[in-house]
Amino acid sequence: MSKLSPDEKWKRFNQKLEELMKSNDFYGLGVVYQEMANFLDKEGKSSKEIRDKAYKMKLQHQQDYIKSLINSQVAKGVEILCAVDSCESCKALDGKTFDFKKALDSSPLPKRECKHKYGCRCTYLPL
Repeated sequence: MSKLSPDEKWKRFNQKLEELMKSNDFYGLGVVYQEMANFLDKEGKSSKEIRDKAYKMKLQHQQDYIKSLINSQVAKGVEILCAVDSCESCKALDGKTFDFKKALDSSPLPKRECKHKYGCRCTYLPL
């Protein structure tokens, strides 16, 4: 299998973004933007703008999820669940609980300061 050129990789990133935009998959968009930022870092280029987009997409996903729980009337709040290999910044949030209003107002997830190579992967569990 031949190695893709940087231009071909970037083209594939953009194709994936288009696909995810059509399905309003904000988490997927955040993941792809994170991968793009990592790619730019490896190329020695600035990744701040793309990393900010990754954060905003994951934030939108988390806020939409909380709103869906409010509308379902099944839960009274959320609890944060971190991955086993989360960074220390994220692990500090593990198990914390929030009512819906506080979670939406303070937006603890995604953790902007996350140091994991894929960015913040923490999630909310309904209470």
